[in-house]
Amino acid sequence: MRSYDKPYLSEKKYIKNQVETLSGERLAFLGGDRLGDLDILGEDPQVCRKVRRILEKRVCQRFWKNASPGKRADNRARFETRHQLSNHYRNIYGLVPEEYRLSA
Repeated sequence: MRSYDKPYLSEKKYIKNQVETLSGERLAFLGGDRLGDLDILGEDPQVCRKVRRILEKRVCQRFWKNASPGKRADNRARFETRHQLSNHYRNIYGLVPEEYRLSA
């Protein structure tokens, strides 16, 4: 384990725990369906955009909650949040939409 106390956002255990929380989130505008149960390829484009915004918001909230002052100082945080978003897409849906292909 690394010497700092907060987890680095690319650690697999950390991402898997966060993905489980996100995929279980209920969507009120779809009648209480779970986020992880949606098929993002077969859904309406409006629903896909809304799901993308929800995922972006949750990932960014978690990133900035755990970000150290060093991460807040430079512009790399933008890349790291998009990288985490692509990891979450891959873990929840099994694929990453074209605009989020930043996973390594």
